[in-house]
This record gives sequence, structure tokens and C-alpha cells, in this order.
Amino acid sequence: MATNQERKDQQRRKILAAATKLFLRDGYKPTHVKGVADEANVSQVTLYKYFDSKYDLAHQVVLDLIVGGYAQYRTVVDDPKKSFREVVQFMMKTKVKVSAGMSQDFYNFTVADMQGKFGNGEAKATYDAGKQSFWDAVIQRGRDAGMINPDISNAALTMYLDMYVDYFSSPDHDIPEYRQLIDQLMHLFFYGFVGLAPDTVEGKTSKERKHDGK
Repeated sequence: MATNQERKDQQRRKILAAATKLFLRDGYKPTHVKGVADEANVSQVTLYKYFDSKYDLAHQVVLDLIVGGYAQYRTVVDDPKKSFREVVQFMMKTKVKVSAGMSQDFYNFTVADMQGKFGNGEAKATYDAGKQSFWDAVIQRGRDAGMINPDISNAALTMYLDMYVDYFSSPDHDIPEYRQLIDQLMHLFFYGFVGLAPDTVEGKTSKERKHDGK
């Protein structure tokens, strides 16, 4: 039999799941607390026992998206069966998929929350808390695959990646256009602005092919 705390946790997750569905589909402004309560099949009184306000509810959705995103990406980054190119491609395409599946209104809310415009810096702090270890793992995969110049420091690479993330975290940019340009962005990520690409076969370096042949 579930304990009282387990029932409370289950109730909270159910409300948060309903809020995530409605905010992502309809947006922050069009979604009302009553609608979330109805979707979760609970009363508004019950909902307010777990979340103080509509903003608190949406803010928790943003935090879940950040934490869940790191966890999803890290599973792929740590998968030895995937090449470094496949890892980066997955990250880029998933970013597009998440953004494309999110209403523009809630996308704007998420960006504003990340920027602390509601007087709460928790979303940015949560993102920053997981950022360094995550990017270090991604960069190490690239170094192990021989696809990162050893003369380029982790600090420089992290700065480059931050600029990439910051650019596409702005509500001013056209996500559908980004989706159309993803192949060109992949090329820029791996080869820079020079037209010559390294010796690769199906996105793998000679070092990766040698490892696969062991």
C-alpha cells in the first residue's frame, strides 16, 4: 500500500504532467489553472496545495524540461555505440523537435524565465548547475573520437557551445528556419568555415573506424 507521501508525490506528478501538456500545446497565457486541474482530474483547491500559482506551475514545468533534457542527452552521450557525430546530430535534432513541439507563447515564457525576468533565477541556476559536467562529457567524446583539435581548450569550446545555445534560446529566432538549416549547421559544427572536411566515412573518423574494427 502506498504511503501518504507516495500518494502526494503521485498527485503532484499528475498535476505537473497535465500542466506540461497544456502549456506546451496551448501556451502560458491561454492556459488557466482550472484547465490544468480539469486535465489532471483534481480540484483547484488540491492543485493549490502543490503549486502556489500559475507561474509556479509553469516554472516547475521549465525546471523539469531542463533536468529531463540533460538526462536524455546524457544517456546518448554515454552510449559507446554512438559515434560523436551521431551524438551531436541527436542533440541538434532533439532541440528542434522540442522547440517545434512547444507553443510560441510558452517558448517565450521559458526564455523569459531562463533570463530571470519574473524575479526568479532558479531556471538559469538549474541550467548552469548541469551545464559544465554535461559539456565536459560531450567534449571528451569528441576528443576521444579524434574530432576535436587538441589545441582548442575546453574553455573555448564551452564558450562556443554557449553562444550556440544562447542564440537558439532567443524567442526572436525562427525555429522552422533553423530546422531547414540543420545540415549546414552540422557542417559548421564539425568543419568550420573551411570547405575541406576531415577524412570521414559515414560521419566517423579513421580513429573511430579503427575502434569499430577491433
